[in-house]
Amino acid sequence: MTELTFAKSFLSTLDSRPIKLPSDHISDPKTFEPKGPYTLPRMPNPMAKRPRRSSTPSTPTNPGAAPALSISLKSLRNPPIDLRLSEQSPGTSIHDVKVAVAETLGEKGTEKIRILYKKKPCADSKTIGEVVGEEATGEVELAVMVIGWTAPQAPDLTEAAAIGADTVMSEAPVAQGRSGEAVVETEEFWGDLQGWLLQRVRDETATAEALACFKRGWNTRTAPR
Repeated sequence: MTELTFAKSFLSTLDSRPIKLPSDHISDPKTFEPKGPYTLPRMPNPMAKRPRRSSTPSTPTNPGAAPALSISLKSLRNPPIDLRLSEQSPGTSIHDVKVAVAETLGEKGTEKIRILYKKKPCADSKTIGEVVGEEATGEVELAVMVIGWTAPQAPDLTEAAAIGADTVMSEAPVAQGRSGEAVVETEEFWGDLQGWLLQRVRDETATAEALACFKRGWNTRTAPR
């Protein structure tokens, strides 16, 4: 008997038997046996309750509240700035910090003020938390650089005092500071130039190379021939 003949005879045998459940069969829910709800068995040992953490000064009472920061601002060059902003949140923007510096210096705007963190300039749209990252805890130290800063002029004197001052100034020689090549030879000049290049280039390696080129060119110019 071949496999085909066996398969045909087997199917014929199945066709001769009655079908117990038709294809359109629908069971009657009333015939189902009632069953109770299935519940998980109880654990032999009950789970211990998690103790609540007591609120301490180091941890905020509100879990969603970020810890307050103390921002220390110091200038790299003139003007001398040593400003401290206490109780600041990590969401404080760099622009808000610039506004505080401008109010301290008496500036009308923040265009000349630059905020640096680890010698890198910070954008106004960034927050303290974004700039500092995971180190945004406790005290944060930022550097301040003011481009083209000039000291505010003293208030005008009265007419009599102004006349007396003009007389004294006409008789006494005018005091002058260093100028020309003497200024270029100072470390303050190269420090200001480095800060200006870093603000424009925004890359420490490129800034160092450019500053080295400037120094090399100046030393070559002033070297004795």
